[in-house]
Amino acid sequence: MATDAPLAPAASRLDVRALLQAQAASSTRPSVVVDKEDDLQYDLGHLCAFDPSPVDAEALREDREGHLLRTARDNMQLLANQLYGLLAGAQEKSVIRLPPPVTQLPREKPLPEARQLTRWEKFAKEKGIVKHKRSKMVWDEEKQVWAPRYGFGRANNPKDKMQDWVIEAKPGDDPNVDPFEAREAPRKMKLTKQKTQQERNRREASHAAGASSKGAGAGIDRNALKDKDDMKKYLGEAMSAAQVSTASVGRFDKMLRGEASRDKGKRKQYETATQQGASSKDTARSQQVFKRMFPDNKVGTAIDTSQAVKQANISTEADNRKKKVAKVAANATKGKAAKSAPRKSGTGKTGGAVKAKSKPTGKPKKK
Repeated sequence: MATDAPLAPAASRLDVRALLQAQAASSTRPSVVVDKEDDLQYDLGHLCAFDPSPVDAEALREDREGHLLRTARDNMQLLANQLYGLLAGAQEKSVIRLPPPVTQLPREKPLPEARQLTRWEKFAKEKGIVKHKRSKMVWDEEKQVWAPRYGFGRANNPKDKMQDWVIEAKPGDDPNVDPFEAREAPRKMKLTKQKTQQERNRREASHAAGASSKGAGAGIDRNALKDKDDMKKYLGEAMSAAQVSTASVGRFDKMLRGEASRDKGKRKQYETATQQGASSKDTARSQQVFKRMFPDNKVGTAIDTSQAVKQANISTEADNRKKKVAKVAANATKGKAAKSAPRKSGTGKTGGAVKAKSKPTGKPKKK
């Protein structure tokens, strides 16, 4: 059947702009185009914008909430347009790279306090001693080679077997003393002293900074320790706490030189029953125990012994009655079972078994 309507062209053009404008006109959402002069001051690094234009007083009087809401929406839309402008010029479209911030914001927390100087740092500052970086390699005069200053194969190592392998004995030396151990003793004492001083300096620095190894809130108040006695007392308490802070509660720890005993302290004192006032304390303690065991009774009330004996007798009589009833029932059951059992055949008239008299033994008695 033929029709008179003309056919549409095969390749018709689609006007995208017209479609977008029609959709924008029919949409209830506000447009991204803001009908306002863009005079905002942007700081995209902090995602903020500042509006320097004055507020419209007449519009504010007419509709305060509506005017402020429209102004905030327009400014936010202008800020979003700036961000999408950055995204349009970027190569990666999934992330918006913000520029560096322009506005300098103040610190949230105060500046940290300067670290307290140790004893050596104070001494070096007073004497003008400057720390210089030393080389890792030094010249060994005996081996005539360059060797490390520290570590394996170091130069002038006192533990090297090729050096000082023999010590000359002097006439006044004690033959029972090992000369090699005697030579090592001063070095070991020096190392022990150095470790002790390092630990002391670390504790002093941490206490002065108001922090300890347990956390920032576990430090001491420097104003509370006014004299040496307070500091000595505090250090003693800290040492006692450190002695029992290991997994073995200090049982297998090595005692240092000059360290106080771990068993220091008072033993538990027990009260005697013969001293004056002990009976009243014992009575009060017993009343407390009775109150926990019997919360319904009042502490201090006497117990009626006659009533307690009466209750005990009643309970005993009830038990005896139950046992008696049970015994009677058991005997009755046994009697019924015996009657129902069949009799055995015998020589008697009744058919029962007849007992024969036993023959007398021994001599007959005289009449």
